Parts: sequence; structure tokens; C-alpha cells
Amino acid sequence: MYRKFYDVVGVGFGPAGIALETAIRDMEDINNKSVYKRVFLEKNNDSAWMPEMLLPGTDIQHHFLRDFATPRNPRSQYTFSNYLYEKGRLFSFGLLGRPSRTEWSDYVQWVSKQIDDKAHYNEEVKSVKPIVVNDDIEGLEVHTVNNVSKEHNVFHTTNLILNSGRKPYIPSQFKDKVSDKVFHASKFRSSVQSINKDDNPTFTVIGSGQNSVEIILYLANKFPKSKINSIVRHTGFRLYELGHFTNEVFFPEFTNYFYSLNQNERDKLFEQIKHTNYSAVDDDVSEALYWKMYEDKIRGTEQIELHRCKEIVDVANTQKDYLLNIKDIYNKQEDSINTDYIILCTGFFEEEFPEVLQPMKKYFNYNKNNSLKVSENYKVDTKSNVKANIYLNGLTEKTHGIGDAASFTMMATKAQRILDSMNNITSMKDGVLS
Repeated sequence: MYRKFYDVVGVGFGPAGIALETAIRDMEDINNKSVYKRVFLEKNNDSAWMPEMLLPGTDIQHHFLRDFATPRNPRSQYTFSNYLYEKGRLFSFGLLGRPSRTEWSDYVQWVSKQIDDKAHYNEEVKSVKPIVVNDDIEGLEVHTVNNVSKEHNVFHTTNLILNSGRKPYIPSQFKDKVSDKVFHASKFRSSVQSINKDDNPTFTVIGSGQNSVEIILYLANKFPKSKINSIVRHTGFRLYELGHFTNEVFFPEFTNYFYSLNQNERDKLFEQIKHTNYSAVDDDVSEALYWKMYEDKIRGTEQIELHRCKEIVDVANTQKDYLLNIKDIYNKQEDSINTDYIILCTGFFEEEFPEVLQPMKKYFNYNKNNSLKVSENYKVDTKSNVKANIYLNGLTEKTHGIGDAASFTMMATKAQRILDSMNNITSMKDGVLS
């Protein structure tokens, strides 16, 4: 075990952590001096972006200028435009105009490799504990376990940034069924690699979002003789709301507006705008799936069956597969499906309270609904005796809106706001940045 002090400790070095580090580096370049002694603790062995969903022909849903840096500093070396320039693909990309998911993943890796000297990989944060001195919380202990060496380590800091991602949502019927044959879409590529296509297995894909259609199309191509069931609660696959005015909900100005509302108003508004990013699909994948099913009808070999307006009653193991009992949401007619594999395209959720912060729970201030109070600049509201600062660089969709969710949209802007807040606090405390 070792103990070490840092001005800033970041939990996670995925996109949110990378965005923050690029903001700090740009500031250091402008000031021509190092500002914060910092480290980012990442439980995985690299900063790969969505490695399980890098399927052929898939692209990103956000505009490529909403990258790690452009919204806060278009001149930064960490922009997607500079990535294209450095890779010699600027003109070629101009003929396409939209990055594939594979290219965006390469961009994320390209940036992370330039700055990951500040990252400790395979370092999983287990808990954050207070350093108590005369009833004041003077700092924080970040306790970790190295996933390779199994060594326990402690990092001391006065500024903690939780660069947390959302967690896969597993419906209650499947929580005790998760296995190599029942898995979430976040484990798709690694799970499907071991499946033998010569066995002609039956698949059931549950969910109505973008990744569900992408997975259905992928399975149909890789397993041409397999039956694929699709279960959705809607009448089919809805398209994203892509109107110009509607999608201004991803602008920083709208984030400010959303934050200004009370939580009840935020919840109502979120219901109105959620289909700009959730439970919907792009028109290209919708058309591709429709064409596939249409042509299968012509051939008389209908590989894909869409079960519309259905909900799952229960799931049971049989001797050779799984039995899914389903019910029509409206006419209540019941049916069943036998399937070898179940793929849960059921989305993700934000933790109500970050698990690693449990030891700090009594030192925070809460809203009337017992949720954490979080400032507009993402700082957690703490008791007056807490001298350390904790920021949520993620897990703020309920307070800051849909642009603060899994999308890259607010990544750069959010990082700048957090950095500005830390700078202001440091300036007030010390008179200068040190």
C-alpha cells in the first residue's frame, strides 16, 4: 500500500475524465506553467470508448464538433478536427461528414494516449473517506484496489472529480439470469464472439433504442440461418426527434435553463425531450431493418419477428433454452417465445447516490426528495465543515438535463465549468493558483 497527495483526483478516465484533463492542459499551455498535481484512477486497462458496440456501419449520434475541446477552445490540439488533420483524413472525411463509431473510438484513444501519463489504469476506486481534523473535513482519502496486483492504495486530495458513467439497466426479471447467454448490450461484442453460427441459435433482442436495431442487423448478417425475435413495448421503432429547434435542448444555454427549474418542472420537461436521445433510432437503421424484413417476406424466409406492444411477464430456464412469457400491453393476449440467447438493450441508469461516496453521506446537503444538492457548476453541496470539494462530472442528467447524459454534447463545456470552479476556489483560498 502507498499513500500519495494530489491536488485533484479524478475517478475514471473515460470521456468525461479525458475532457477534464484536456481542459487542464489547455489552461497550462496558456499560462505556461503546471497548475494542479493530479491523477485519474481508471478501473479498466485503457480508455476505450464503447468497445462492445463498435459494430460495422454504425455511427455516432452527436455532431463531431461536440468533441473533447471544440466547444470551449476550437484552437486546442485535442479537437476532432486536429485529429483528422494529424491522421491525414481531413479531406476524405469532408466527403462523408459524419464519423463512424469506429473512427470516434479511435479519436478517443488518440487523445487519451497523449495525456494518459496522468492516468493509473486498473486502479478501481472502492470508497472515498473523510480526513477529519478537529471536526472539520480537511481532505479526502480515495481508497483503491489495483485489479492486476491486488494491491490496496490510498490517494489523498482536496478536490475529487467523479467522472462516472451510467450503469447498465437490467430489468428485474433478468437479474438472476445474467450469464453468457443472457447479457446486456454493453457486453455484446465479447459475448457474441464465442457463439457458433453453425448451431443456428435463436436470439431475442429486448428494447427499442438505437443499439437494439444495430444488434438485430448485425445478428441477421452474422447468423443468417438464425431466428431473431425483437420485443418492444411500442408499436415499432420510433425515430429520434431531430428537429432543429427541438435539438437545441443539447445547447449549453438550455442546460442553464433546465438547471434553473425546480425538480418537478425538470422531470416534466425531461419527459417532453427524452426522445431526442432515448428509446428511438436513426432513420438509416430504421430503413435498413425495414428493407431487410420486407425482402425476407418476398423470399418467404422471415428471419426477424417483431413482437410489438409487448411486455415480458417472466422468463424461465428450460433444459435447452429460455422460455419468455410475454403479454400484449393493450389486449392482454399472452404468448411465449423459446430462445437460446437474450440480449438486453434496456439502456442505462444513473446512480441515485454514487456508491463510492457512501462514507461521506452524512456530510452532504440534500433536496426535499433526498437527492444530492448539486450546484450549476457540478459541485456537490456539502456541510459547512467540509473543506474539500467534490464534483460530479456525470450523473447530473436529472439536475442539468439531457445534454449532460451519455452524450458528448456537454463534455467539453462541463469540464471547463468544473475547472473554472476549482480555479475560483483555489484563488480565493490561496490568492494565486499554485
